[in-house]
Amino acid sequence: MRPILIDIGGIEIPSYGVMLAVSFLAALWYVRRKAPGSGISPVVIETLAFYVMLGVVIGGRLLYVVFHWAQYQNDLFGIVRIWEGGMMFFGGFLGGFLLGALYMRKQKISILKMSDLVAPSLGLGLFFTRIGCFLNGCCFGKPSILPWAVRFPPDCVAGTSPIGTQPLHPAQLYESAFGLALFFFLNNRLRKSLRAGTVFAQFLIFYGAFRFGVDLIRYYENSANYWINQIIAAGLIIAGIAMIARPAKKTP
Repeated sequence: MRPILIDIGGIEIPSYGVMLAVSFLAALWYVRRKAPGSGISPVVIETLAFYVMLGVVIGGRLLYVVFHWAQYQNDLFGIVRIWEGGMMFFGGFLGGFLLGALYMRKQKISILKMSDLVAPSLGLGLFFTRIGCFLNGCCFGKPSILPWAVRFPPDCVAGTSPIGTQPLHPAQLYESAFGLALFFFLNNRLRKSLRAGTVFAQFLIFYGAFRFGVDLIRYYENSANYWINQIIAAGLIIAGIAMIARPAKKTP
């Protein structure tokens, strides 16, 4: 675990911030590369990326702060120090989708078509971001006796938790590996002639199901945080199934 990736003359560069930036750049590279084949201008993608990233940061941070208010009630400036870690994926996902959808609607671009294009990059983003979580020592699992269980150092979030002295499930790495597998799967599905929205719906179903399961072995300091994540994960599954099952539009 390495919360601070680089320390140059007292200037600290946090691992989580670096991996968050890498995940964004990797996702942007992928979508820009795929955009011309879908008839979408790379300029549109770059502008969309700005709004999505803004939504991800605001939504992810706000939801985290809501469920960790005790951490910030005496340090309000800490709310904006996102490079130190402290984001909730579902908040970021919902925030990014909302701002991105508003931009696409303004540009009169099919939200379903763009969502399909972006879906594989979400898996790629998970892969890099959760590595950042592992290095930062956050988003960790419950105690485990499995041979790959990790004993986190005492100077990270996991190490200072009530269970920090025990070997723990590396839940971050489970999700990172799943994100990479999901990227390759959805990228393959994107090559096929599927109805608009199908690839994104598959992301919702598979990630929702995985997240619902992995949260059973992930440590949460309060039950409210756990249950809101479980409810959102179940909601993603239902939304994905509804998108696939929706009746096709009749052509006149």
